[in-house]
Formats: sequence, structure tokens, C-alpha cells
Amino acid sequence: MKFAVLGGGSAGQGIAGYLALKGHEINLYNRTPEKIASIARYGKLKVSGVIKGSAKIEKASSDMKEILRDVDCVLVAVRAFGHESIIKESLPYIEKNATIVVFTGYWAALRLRSILSREQRNDIAIAETTLLPLASEIVEEGHVKISGIKSKMRIAACPVSRTASVYKKLSSVLPQLFPGNNVLETSLESFNPVLHLPIALFNLAEIEKKDKFEFYHDGISPKVARVIDAIDAERMNLIKKLNLDLIKASEVLREYYETKGSSTYEIIRNCKAYEGYVLPNVFSYVREDLLYGVVPMVSICNLLGISAEASKTLISSWSVVDSVNYWQKGVKIDKLGMDGMDPEKILELVINGR
Repeated sequence: MKFAVLGGGSAGQGIAGYLALKGHEINLYNRTPEKIASIARYGKLKVSGVIKGSAKIEKASSDMKEILRDVDCVLVAVRAFGHESIIKESLPYIEKNATIVVFTGYWAALRLRSILSREQRNDIAIAETTLLPLASEIVEEGHVKISGIKSKMRIAACPVSRTASVYKKLSSVLPQLFPGNNVLETSLESFNPVLHLPIALFNLAEIEKKDKFEFYHDGISPKVARVIDAIDAERMNLIKKLNLDLIKASEVLREYYETKGSSTYEIIRNCKAYEGYVLPNVFSYVREDLLYGVVPMVSICNLLGISAEASKTLISSWSVVDSVNYWQKGVKIDKLGMDGMDPEKILELVINGR
């Protein structure tokens, strides 16, 4: 297949290298050409880690029109901050009846559907995954390291009638994908906010001092894991209220990376994919997880009368640390189109897309 990968950071380069080594034709876009200059110059990307090789990249460019020409599928691998702007930028060049998949949804399908509707592009199928299919980091210019590949990952579209066709298109390419029931599952299953925010908050001084802080293995302790479990318990209460069939973050992590342990602490410590892993731009991830992860979760909890005191404490604490009112700036129910809804109406929204 021919893919356009939008985003030339660690996630985008990891996905581009992974798919190219599997024999697919890849066009790679990044807004700033400097970040992909070596790939554009030589037409290849060095891949190391759990898979290795020299991946051929057909085109690497900051010209959106060129990147989107004649592709089978558009893969969005930018951070949640850039979802809306990159979709707006790409829409004039996306072909009719195209498929867009947003990796690490952060409520992307619900946030972006209004843009598609406003631009009269309801022909486009937009789907999201729970997380990225792999863990990757840029080693140097033109070299990406893939440290882990998830064994399974949920994908869903809004409306749900489009999930089957998107899954059929990608299932042979990314065999770890499986179809979710709706985009509530893909967005609420993500354990990134549940893990990142407590680990970063309680290791703040170490992260600020160290260049090479091994985020998960250096950052986890039994007490930090206790905070993770408290946040996750509130997420699970919301999941139950919405009648979704999802499991705890620690169990998802165990399934993704086939790691062992009886507690959250042990599962994170035993995760081979996290060995030596340095989370790049930690505080950028923190902001993303607050604005697009925990704030929308708490907003829906408030709507449905569910207590979320631990999560609210995290939002307040990070607001003090960064001198930013994350509650005010984050994605809430109005942005998701859920104002005044009960669980049944929310389910109707994600099933029908309206």
C-alpha cells in the first residue's frame, strides 16, 4: 500500500520506517523541512532496535500536496496539539473517500468531525487508535530506534459504520489492530495520561536535572504506582458508567508488551520495551495528557456525576507547576459535542457521528 505519514517526529519516523521495511510505499510529511532533511536527501531512514534495516522513503517533504498525491491511506502521527491544524492543512489535497487514521486518538474523531462537516468532507472516514503501534525515538538525524511493538491495539471510527472498512484496509498491514466498538473505547483505553502525569509530577526534580532520565524504569516506585492506580480507578468508574468493556491500565500494558507482574509497579518495572527508554520532551507529553486526556475524562465524569478527586488534584498540581490553568484550556464536553447528555445519548453520538 501507499501511505502518507503526517508528522516527522519520533512517532512518525518510527511508523514510516516500520511500514517501509514491510514493503509499503511511504511519503513522510513534516511542517519544518529541517527535521526530515536527511531522509529527503537520501531517500532512506535507518531503523534500529527490535527491527533493523534501511527503510526506503519515497518522498520526505514539507509540501502537503506532494505528500498526499495518490496515497491509499493517511496516517496522522503528530501530537494532539497539532491534530486540528494538520487536518485543516491537508483537506484541500485529500482525495475523495479517503481514510484518515489518527494514532493516539485523544478524542480525535469527535474533535475533528466538526472540521470535516464544516468543509463538507463527510466522504472521509476518520478513525483513531488507542495508542501508537510502537515505541520509538530519534537517535540522530536519519536514524530512528524502535524499542517495542505492541502486540494488539484497538481502532475505531466515528460513525461506527466505517470501522469495518478501515480495519479491513489496515489489518494485513498492522496485524496487531483489532476493531473497537466505538471511539469512546479508543480514547478512554489510553493509559498514557494515567502513567505519564503521576510519574512526571513525582520525579520533577530528577527530570529537570537529568538529560537521560529513563522515564518509566527510573520514575516508577510502589508509591508512584499507588497514584497511578488511583487515577486509573476513576477512569474505570467512567468506563463502567458508559458500559464499555475495557480493562485496567496495568492489564492493557501487560497485553501490549507481554510483560509480567502482579502489580502496576511490577508490570512497569518488568516491561522490556521500557528498558533504557528516555521519553523525549517529557513536559510536552504532560501538557498533551492534561489537555487532551485527563481534562476531558474529568469533564465527562462531572457531567455524569462520577467522583474524580485524584484526577482533579493532578490537574490542579500541574496548573501550579506550569502556571497554566489546564482545566480552563483543556478539551471539555462542549468541544466533544456531549453537553447535557446522559450515557445513552453519548453512546448514540459515537455510533451515529451526530
